[in-house]
Amino acid sequence: MVHELPILLDGAAGEGGGQVLRTALALSCVTGRAFTVHRFRADREKAGLRPQHRELARAAARLCDADLTGDDPGSTRIGFAPRRRATPGDHLVDVGGAGSTPLLLQTLCWPLALAGGTSTLTLRGGTHQDHAPSFHDLALAWAPAVARLGFRLELGLQAAGFHPGGAGEFTARIEPVRSMPPLDLRHRGVLREVEVLSMVAGLPLEIADRQVVRALRGLKAAGVVAEVERVPVPVRGPPGSHVLIVASFERTRSGHGAIGGSERGPEETADGAVSAFREHLERGAAVDRHLADQLLLPAALVAAGLAGTPGGAAPATRFTATAVTPHLLTVAAVIRRFLDVEIAIHGRAGDEGEVRVQPPGGGLELASLDRSPAMG
Repeated sequence: MVHELPILLDGAAGEGGGQVLRTALALSCVTGRAFTVHRFRADREKAGLRPQHRELARAAARLCDADLTGDDPGSTRIGFAPRRRATPGDHLVDVGGAGSTPLLLQTLCWPLALAGGTSTLTLRGGTHQDHAPSFHDLALAWAPAVARLGFRLELGLQAAGFHPGGAGEFTARIEPVRSMPPLDLRHRGVLREVEVLSMVAGLPLEIADRQVVRALRGLKAAGVVAEVERVPVPVRGPPGSHVLIVASFERTRSGHGAIGGSERGPEETADGAVSAFREHLERGAAVDRHLADQLLLPAALVAAGLAGTPGGAAPATRFTATAVTPHLLTVAAVIRRFLDVEIAIHGRAGDEGEVRVQPPGGGLELASLDRSPAMG
């Protein structure tokens, strides 16, 4: 492993919190560089390490035999020092109801993809939770997007897990990374198809029907015609529901969802998904606000030369994003501490933006955002 002083990260700066920790854990497992996060969630009502962060850090530590310190509840200083690189194989991680398994996958998949062989992750815990991508969002929007950067994953759901305490389970088969041509997603093209997936887990199909009716009403108001599918989903733990709107453009696909349950009725769930889709549609960017920060880390791994690029082409990734979010800026800041890559983000916080990730010295000039009809 690389013997250097640990990278010091501020766990209260910017978006802070879990986003800093997740990004640092992934990059530490990839590079072998140790890090320390101080002031972790120091500005939050419940400061310090929460159960979901602890389980995430412990899972990453097992992956690369890391020395993990400060993993007690409420700790505001966490240290992580890998002893080896991740190795391919079969891994089981059970976080119970202590966190999001999709966020766990988005942390552990990168070192496994770079480990030189095929791996299988079995993840148990929450699969459909607020403030995190759902399993179906991963499968239908995120996985196809990162595959275009060379990271191939096959996902399978055994059971959904909804808050609170849902003990869901899914598997992820992670292939070794492969070289792909540079990815340019500045233009999405015209909208080709919209599908509304109305899911219920442990609830009557009448709930799915109500979600469909409300979603179609909202889409019709936006001038959008959609196909619909009502999907009963197996569940372990509390019942719940999920509406996911999948939009297929000429060059991109996006997913816009909301989670339903005891605190959110079918109509409100549908409204949340429609609202997210309409923002993306009206702004015209190729990549939605959540996928933008999720693409940044794999794009940086490509730019750092860890995935290779066929034909000697410069491994630069460019895309437009529905919004420049605190998550996007936080991920960029952490990446710059671990990898020698250049990241340019053009656009004000909250507004539409353009992102470029490339090796050092490639030039970061970005033209003003194109509002031509080609952007859809």
